[in-house]
Amino acid sequence: MDRKKLKAILKADHKKYLDNLAKNQRDTSNIEKRFINLNRKLVSLLRKEHGSLNSIKLIPNLARITFGLHEDIGRLSLPHYDFRCEKNILNSYVISHLSIQRDTQYHGECEYYGETLLNLYLDVLITLTCLKTPRHIENKPAYLINPKTQQNMELDIDFEEFRFAFEFQGETHYRNENEQVKDRLKLSICADNKVVLIPVNISQLNGEELILLILNSLRNALGLGVLASKESPLKQDFKHFRGYKKVCQRVYLAFCLFDDSLTWINGYADRFKETQSRRNPISSTTPAPRLINNYDDVSITEIYIQSWSIKKF
Repeated sequence: MDRKKLKAILKADHKKYLDNLAKNQRDTSNIEKRFINLNRKLVSLLRKEHGSLNSIKLIPNLARITFGLHEDIGRLSLPHYDFRCEKNILNSYVISHLSIQRDTQYHGECEYYGETLLNLYLDVLITLTCLKTPRHIENKPAYLINPKTQQNMELDIDFEEFRFAFEFQGETHYRNENEQVKDRLKLSICADNKVVLIPVNISQLNGEELILLILNSLRNALGLGVLASKESPLKQDFKHFRGYKKVCQRVYLAFCLFDDSLTWINGYADRFKETQSRRNPISSTTPAPRLINNYDDVSITEIYIQSWSIKKF
């Protein structure tokens, strides 16, 4: 849609909503200021080229402003506002960025297409909610040493700040016994070093499934799950719980605002699954093993709500 039309729609939507609040004799001063700020920043984004680095730099702050306003409207029991135009603008810029990353396989950093798709999801769920979060692709942390070979092992995607990492598992991880031994070793060594390793395979390349996997894997690894009656496999500390809360907030924000972007990735992931189903029958149909296999998953919304009330924070 033409940028001028989008600006006009934004202005009209905001005015209509604020006029409605005024008719109901609600104090709109704070909300009005925040809508003005949101409008100003969205107009600034619309001046940028789609897919440009300058446009992507604006996304995290805009997402937080939009999400914060959305949450406060609900908290204050104000009339519903759907943020449809705002979400359309944000997602159009995000998808342009993701398209470049997919086409270049992260400028050659990703060796396999499955890893590229996983990184696209993590861009939406983590990176684009805060660009300052470092993500290391094909990282070899100093602690991850194979005791038999004394060789440094690799993590496909590593978020050191949050102390969790991802391993994309293709078919060889389920057919090669040496790979399976190495996979179990990585899970164990990471846990010993206070890092939650989350294996992901072809069957789990889906936005909502990944959100559930990430949040529930962290929740259960920290001993917060309903069935986690045993001691946590991690040596917990305050940073773990603080990081978990931040991840919950960011992922839930992405779930609410970037649904179109996740759907866009799902389209490519579904086609990838179809092409791999015969060649990789196990990894395309069976979920990857977790650090804790005796788990009780709960919904995205429930985890988000619970994250605000956990006393360990």
